[in-house]
Amino acid sequence: MCRHNEFVNLEEGTGVVSRQSRFRTSTPLITACHRATSTSRQADLPGTFRNCSAAPHENPYSLAVSILNVAGSALRSPAHARERVRRFLGPLGLGLMVLGLAILAACMAAGRSRFVPFWGGDGPFLGWNAGLSSTTVSTAVRISALCAGLGTALTLVALRSNWTGVAPRQLLLGGVVASIAMVFLPPAGSIDILNYAVYGRISDLGLDPYSMTPQRLHDAGDPVGLLRPSSWADQPTVYGPVATVEQALAAWLGGASMGWIIFWLKAFNATVFIVTGLLLDRLAGPDPAARIRAAILWTANPLMLFWMVGSGHADTLASVLLIGAGCVLWHETRRPTPVLWFGAVAGLMAAGAVLVKVTFALPVLGLALACLRRPRTLAAGAATTLLTVVITYAAVGRSALTSLTNRMSHDGDLFLPVPSALVARPMLYTAAMGAATLGAAALIWRALPPPRPAATLDLRPAVACGIAAVILSPVQYPWYCAAFFPVLALLGATYVDEALAIRSALLSCIMLPGIGTSAAQFESARVAAPLCTAVVMLATVVQLVRTKPRPHSRIRPGGSPEATRSSESRS
Repeated sequence: MCRHNEFVNLEEGTGVVSRQSRFRTSTPLITACHRATSTSRQADLPGTFRNCSAAPHENPYSLAVSILNVAGSALRSPAHARERVRRFLGPLGLGLMVLGLAILAACMAAGRSRFVPFWGGDGPFLGWNAGLSSTTVSTAVRISALCAGLGTALTLVALRSNWTGVAPRQLLLGGVVASIAMVFLPPAGSIDILNYAVYGRISDLGLDPYSMTPQRLHDAGDPVGLLRPSSWADQPTVYGPVATVEQALAAWLGGASMGWIIFWLKAFNATVFIVTGLLLDRLAGPDPAARIRAAILWTANPLMLFWMVGSGHADTLASVLLIGAGCVLWHETRRPTPVLWFGAVAGLMAAGAVLVKVTFALPVLGLALACLRRPRTLAAGAATTLLTVVITYAAVGRSALTSLTNRMSHDGDLFLPVPSALVARPMLYTAAMGAATLGAAALIWRALPPPRPAATLDLRPAVACGIAAVILSPVQYPWYCAAFFPVLALLGATYVDEALAIRSALLSCIMLPGIGTSAAQFESARVAAPLCTAVVMLATVVQLVRTKPRPHSRIRPGGSPEATRSSESRS
């Protein structure tokens, strides 16, 4: 029986009904709870309703009182509120991710538009000519990018609250199926894969793609060269020799067909994307939450699926080589004594990542910093990496370095507001950007959580260097996130995760639909990129403040600071 001046409350996890005096005089709302129900009737009601409900035939206000008691219990119990939010955000995030990917796939299958470039019409690609207008396709793909990025961020928030409402195997299987489906959809969102096909065709013909331009292949009347994109017509390839070998292999398999060369490039990308996802799932260990996190950030990430497989960017190959090097080093650190050939194999894979795209040099440097406690392994890996890169570029010739340096000095698509006086002085520009990148990497490194088991490889330097290299790069396209998302998936959750997911979505929204990017889009990117960089660094600072140890925390005997603070808050 509850008195009219007492409020019935069930303390969560205790099973004890407490009575707290709320009013001194009787009111119609309080008198509605004069009597608790019987035990048999309470058993039919969920949760807190069992302890504060009245028999329906005794008072018509019983349901209202019960609802108020539930709301009051949720407000007084943060854990209960977090549980409700967690159960809501996880499914909502997954639903938005699926919706975003579905819209992207539908627009890819809808045929040529500002989203899908003209590739000649051949190849085994599925779809139809829907004739979507520029406005329709632009709106659709931008909404899909926002849905995908927001869904990823919400799912990461739910994971940080210990939500595990989906099986890791389901996410992994979904990512594999989506990757295979993307192979048979037309290329979209960028013209880069058409350039890859042209460079591969030049190599397959026995010519030098580092000195011969796509325009010259076009002028020669080659079937693939006739379909070259106009924006890179006078630019030789800037990609490394390993990427050139992959493109040449695709051209050899595809012959004189642009569509079939693109198909093989996408098939290669899907293969290495899936392999990367399997490696991440293996390295994440048996913890379901860690495996879900790895899948959300890579294998089942809609934007990564689209940019890596659907759009076919070369960063996919560099990512799998970087993760492969980390996997080898991870196994090496589990051994009691260093094994030199493990370091050499890791160094060979790291060199392969740099030989795909030189922008992966900084994440590779971070991977080397992760081996500081094992100097023999570090020496073997560093020597192998340097020798492999030097020997490979020496074998290819000076034209490869010339093409790369000429492109790096081009300032036509800078995203960060770098002063022109600084850009005009290459040495000063390199020193300033290098110092800023290393400073940001050091700050991010401190904010990232250490590895769970003390004996495993500490990947924080690789993640920090990858993030800093991308967010402070003068050129920031959304697919550059492949330099850090796979490695980030192996660390614990931080506020930086959501900031990076939103950054990826915002840049994707700005750069899409991707074909014939306008000057207004580049201007928007020049505004958004610095803001995104500031948001990521702000999230880093917040993470540092939240995880900073409190020296004045009072610890009760047999307890922890967290338990002490929670008990004090309850009192």
